[in-house]
Amino acid sequence: MMKTYKFYDTCSLLKNADHMFQEENVTVVISSITLEEIEGIKTALNKDADVKYSARKALRTLEEYYGNYEIVMFEPQFQQAIEGNNMPLNNDSKIIMSAIRFRDAHLADDVIFVTNDLSCKHLAHLYFGDNVESVEEEKYDYDGYKEVYLDEDGMSEFYSNMDKNLYNLYINQYLLIYNAADGECVDRLCWTGDGYRHIAYETFGSPYFGDVKPMKGDVYQALAADSFVKNKITMIKGPAGSGKTYLSLGYLLHLLSRHKIDKIIVFCNTVATKNSAKLGYYPGTRDEKLLDSQIGNLLSSKFGGRIMVEQMIQQEQLVLLPMSDIRGYDTSGMRAGIYISEAQNLDIDLMKLTLQRIGEDSVCIIDGDCKTQVDDINFAGSNNGMKRASKVFRGHDVYGEITLKKIHRSKIAMIAEDM
Repeated sequence: MMKTYKFYDTCSLLKNADHMFQEENVTVVISSITLEEIEGIKTALNKDADVKYSARKALRTLEEYYGNYEIVMFEPQFQQAIEGNNMPLNNDSKIIMSAIRFRDAHLADDVIFVTNDLSCKHLAHLYFGDNVESVEEEKYDYDGYKEVYLDEDGMSEFYSNMDKNLYNLYINQYLLIYNAADGECVDRLCWTGDGYRHIAYETFGSPYFGDVKPMKGDVYQALAADSFVKNKITMIKGPAGSGKTYLSLGYLLHLLSRHKIDKIIVFCNTVATKNSAKLGYYPGTRDEKLLDSQIGNLLSSKFGGRIMVEQMIQQEQLVLLPMSDIRGYDTSGMRAGIYISEAQNLDIDLMKLTLQRIGEDSVCIIDGDCKTQVDDINFAGSNNGMKRASKVFRGHDVYGEITLKKIHRSKIAMIAEDM
């Protein structure tokens, strides 16, 4: 079978490090210029954290697959060839000339130049014609469930094969079945690995919140409530006003009031809201500072006032722990409910460190919106801790993930989501 060579430039390598060695009968080729660029990006002061993380990941991938790719060393005569072809002398032209020399040395017409840089792509087309590709941008679209619309025949086929994973679900991924005729949700199921289980609408009661249950029959909230009960760790996502915090705290207070946990520990990274003015340092103890920040505002609004929050802290039923103090912390033996608030503002390292604090006798809820509410560029894109945790944990029998879609706070909040 004919071998294909794919020559990656720097930007395409950064975007496709996870997947470029997965293609059959394809040999990866890179220029020494790309290695120099990636090493420079890794330590550059003027690059954002997202790009620097991608550089570190690419170098780790190259180390893992060492010997499975070819490197073209840039030589002085390559520069002469660039000047002789009236090409601009820069790293793009050096990488392209490296690819040209590799193609000519191998007498191969099946060398594909891969780049996501538009100017580099235009130049590469002059020398590689149609053998120029781009790496498809990775999308984060896992909601923790699939929704299917079935007619009578479809329903019959599905319910006759309840032991088969017809929709290729992960373990603990949910399935919402709608009647194709009228769009009504007729069943809520969860794939266990051996078959499906039906789920019901859970209600969580506590003296603090009263009865907490899915609002107005919200099927997505019903899935989240089920995941809280069935899984050790749940990631709950969704826009502002969709009920993430209401459901999460309602469940943890339910456990606390029934002595199934001894305390609630809130892990928080108090990042200023994007594009807002920073007010500087707040006076007081650590708890007083946190209660004056966004996490204090959130808890006070849900608990009916700051006094209730302060009482729970004094009674050691509630612990507020900033990420700056989390290293070395261990919840083992605490029988705690861990609530990771505004988790979109965690990078991969912070999320990893946080989840490593959780002991066997604790449960955890990760609450955030990594699509629209990231407040710092350091936590954006492929460096986002929520996105990475989702990829690592999905499919494990301790984990569930749900994206809420309906906004219940107010009509104003619902309209504002379109801004």
